[in-house]
Amino acid sequence: MKKYNKILSIVIVIGSVFMFINYFSYFIKLIIWSEGLLPYIVSLAVIFLIPLAIILHRRGVLQRLFGVAYPFLRTMYAAGLAFYTVSFILLCSYILACEHNAPKVSELPEQTVVINLGAKVNADRQPGKILRNRLETTYALLSERDDLICIASGGKGSDEPISEAECMKNYLMAKGIDGDRIIIEDASHNTIENIRNTREILDRMDFQGSLAFVTTNFHLPRVKYLCAKMGIDLDLTYFYSAPDTGKATLYTNLVREYMSYCKLFIFGT
Repeated sequence: MKKYNKILSIVIVIGSVFMFINYFSYFIKLIIWSEGLLPYIVSLAVIFLIPLAIILHRRGVLQRLFGVAYPFLRTMYAAGLAFYTVSFILLCSYILACEHNAPKVSELPEQTVVINLGAKVNADRQPGKILRNRLETTYALLSERDDLICIASGGKGSDEPISEAECMKNYLMAKGIDGDRIIIEDASHNTIENIRNTREILDRMDFQGSLAFVTTNFHLPRVKYLCAKMGIDLDLTYFYSAPDTGKATLYTNLVREYMSYCKLFIFGT
């Protein structure tokens, strides 16, 4: 039992430190680039509760509170931390290793719609760094092929001055893309809604061609998974990876992606 408790303590310490670092770094990123209220709440809860659990354990408060059930609860807590650590590493490895079919622009079929997925809009109505990188990738596609049209997909967040779709259209038009080639989809507030609402637009157009999604590299595997789940033919769908904003923010974005996958698998949204 003594050896078991020692192993349990090691697992809890490693898992707690790993999880704390992840959410502390994510919280720092949120201070710089806000993503709404919920991410703040989740990050602060993790940052506060992990040290609190360690302090209460060392002072014997939890043992007195839960009595004979405490060893079992402590084992479950250790198992949860171990699952988080291992699953996070595996998911990140999958995301970073995932390859995407992104042919040269000249090789895209004649009937192809480019779908630019939204991201943060700054207070000055300009795209944030992630969205700007996506738009530059979309601009490269549209400027090389005059026959391509684009759907700018993204609604207005509570901390955004305009919808992401409107911001995207304004940005592309300012770079010389004809506004008639850009369709706005401004009702979406998450990736599933992006894909669903975009598909409804295409259905109303009776569009039968190919799709070319543009989003950030860490986001693409989830987009591809959702497309397959929603019945989109992946043989007629292409995925273009926009650059991320650097290694530091890439890691914090992976922390966010992990939460998005958890939400997707638990709640289906």
